[in-house]
Amino acid sequence: MFRELLTIKNYKLFIVNMMLIGMGIAITVPFFVLFATNQLGMTTNQFGLLLALAAISQFTMNSIVARFSDTHAINRKVIIIVGLFMGAISFTLPFFVHSVVLFIILYAIFQGLFAPAMPQLYASARESINQSTSSSRAVFANSVLRSMFSFGFLFGPLVGNILNQSWGYSGLFGGTVAIILTTLLLQVFFFKDIKAKKPVRDSIMTEQDAPSMLKHRYLIVPFIAFVLLHIGQWMYTLNMPLFVTQYLHEEEKYVGHLASLCAGLEVPFMIILGMVASKVETRTLLAIAAVCGSLFFGSIGIFESIHMMLVGQVLLAAFLAVLLGIGISYFQDVLPQYPGYASTLFANAMVIGQLLGN
Repeated sequence: MFRELLTIKNYKLFIVNMMLIGMGIAITVPFFVLFATNQLGMTTNQFGLLLALAAISQFTMNSIVARFSDTHAINRKVIIIVGLFMGAISFTLPFFVHSVVLFIILYAIFQGLFAPAMPQLYASARESINQSTSSSRAVFANSVLRSMFSFGFLFGPLVGNILNQSWGYSGLFGGTVAIILTTLLLQVFFFKDIKAKKPVRDSIMTEQDAPSMLKHRYLIVPFIAFVLLHIGQWMYTLNMPLFVTQYLHEEEKYVGHLASLCAGLEVPFMIILGMVASKVETRTLLAIAAVCGSLFFGSIGIFESIHMMLVGQVLLAAFLAVLLGIGISYFQDVLPQYPGYASTLFANAMVIGQLLGN
């Protein structure tokens, strides 16, 4: 089954790029709050403001790009390349911006411009998949792509630990910039254009053709469900580093260990999920994921132990595998004619979850 996926146009490139993006982001994400509070001198409230503004910026840019990417003659390759370049710039800010206020403003802007890269990459992949395989294979193909992102996330914190110990925070952000730029170059030189059949419409038809989420129950209900699940995910993701280092008084290395272990466990879960997703209702899978997530988050408050957190990564990985692996496929199956809009609905559910979780 996996060999069949490799015959899909650009699929090998999508696999590599997903892994690189996952690794690049994972190098800094577990340590970002520690850099902001310990190195840059932010208060926890200022860091919360930083993430809130970044989330709003990401939501805004995703919504704008999504409305036009499916209904106008806009090259997804260009959107992805520009987004990756903006992302690289956002991770260079720690090298030359030392004012807290200026850092917050610039980071929010460039992260917003970076945001469309991921959903457009998924949308581009879905267009290739639609031309090459059946809908059942599409679920598996998307799950494999998301598992490659997690596979990159597996090694990211380990690489981040090495860079942090060798060159400090400069090594962390430098490593992320280098990997994002590598992804950009691969996209420039190896991406083959996809001749997707999509008519060019004017702006009047755009709103009419792309269904409004607020007017359709089949969109708004799952969207709210994903937002609620993402709130739980981001409350943990954003606060875990400080919880480990300041509340449990453990070493920073455990932050990397937790992130790597969870990402590593996600990979087999997502591959299995891709195989069974066509046989089990999405609602059932989401309910199981919610139970797993609740058990894990509850265990943190009950045991207050780093070792139990390590054991609990099995539950967290199962929760995230369903949440992140099924989400994009679900919306893309509901809106097959609008892969960019569908991918962005999922991305915005994550962004709103991040904002509210923060």
